[in-house]
Amino acid sequence: MDRACRLMSYPHPALTAARHAMTETLAAVPDGGAVLLAVSGGSDSMALTKVAMWAARGRIEVLTTTIDHGLRPESGAEAAAVDRYLQRIVDSSIVTRVSPQGDDGPEGNARRARYERIAEIARAGGQMVASRHAGWDPAGPLAQWTSEPDAPLPVLLGHTSDDQAETVLLGLGRGSGPRSIAGMRRIDALPDHPDVPMIRPYLHIRRRDLRVVCRELDLPWIDDPTNAPDGQWRAADGSPLRRSAIRHDILPNLDTALGGGVVDALARTADILRDDDDLLSTLALAIGRTAVTSRGGGVVIDCADLARHPRPLRTRVLREAVTGVGKKSGELVYWHVDALDRLITGEDNKLHIDLPGAFARREDDLLYIAPSTAEKP
Repeated sequence: MDRACRLMSYPHPALTAARHAMTETLAAVPDGGAVLLAVSGGSDSMALTKVAMWAARGRIEVLTTTIDHGLRPESGAEAAAVDRYLQRIVDSSIVTRVSPQGDDGPEGNARRARYERIAEIARAGGQMVASRHAGWDPAGPLAQWTSEPDAPLPVLLGHTSDDQAETVLLGLGRGSGPRSIAGMRRIDALPDHPDVPMIRPYLHIRRRDLRVVCRELDLPWIDDPTNAPDGQWRAADGSPLRRSAIRHDILPNLDTALGGGVVDALARTADILRDDDDLLSTLALAIGRTAVTSRGGGVVIDCADLARHPRPLRTRVLREAVTGVGKKSGELVYWHVDALDRLITGEDNKLHIDLPGAFARREDDLLYIAPSTAEKP
């Protein structure tokens, strides 16, 4: 059946799935509220736009922002073209440029700068529509972020199940345990901005299906050449970026070798691991309330108290303790946590290890964790 006939009878199943996911997402937003869509111009984020307007039905405002990283000569013109198109189909569109800086490589620096600017816009948008908020559902899925009337707008991202599969494989390569391969959450805080709620409506939908949505709705999109395996962005050793290599090489080969269905299987695995990790993390939080005591800018842990618990709970308590002190959770790896656990379960005192942004020392059956700038006991 060709497209014209389908339009006369019923929507394409991919469009129906996208509409259902967006309707479910926007149901959490009160009348008179607003959402902010992060739109790069790629097919995934473009699929958010018209579907969000369809689901909003004038009940809430749909705002978009397009971030120009300035890393390619043509990126400014592309961002402006995306913005011109968005101005015709959404309530309000903002295009802005950032200057990525840092030591995380071009991809990491760009990601951090992008989230920083999105967070700024979400906070400003929350203040703008504060007078029209009808109040958030205190039991709703966004309640922890939206208790204040001028809270930042929820940010919608276009991540797909393909992105989820790539994230799981990247985590597997790091070898940092269940949390690193539990993938992305559908509802979470914007990375590095815990006050900004973030929703991924299409995390269960394939990228190819969102391209069908774009075609069904006559939506243009841009294929970013930096995502190509031969793109100008490279890893430190000159090889393709890790995510690009996984997308164009590893996943297709896995799919062939295992008879198909790898993306969906990895997404299901992430869901299962996330549920398990959530339970263990909740139990670890309760243990930490009794075993971990704040002291100055650091913490003190009762080794005997923590050592009586199973290792999966001990390591989670230790990871959270270091993260709260050192503020560098992204640099904490398995070897750090394993060394800390050996300090907890061992009997030798006056042992010291350095950690990302912190140090730890066991003395008198207590484990001291303090910022690296503090005086060592």
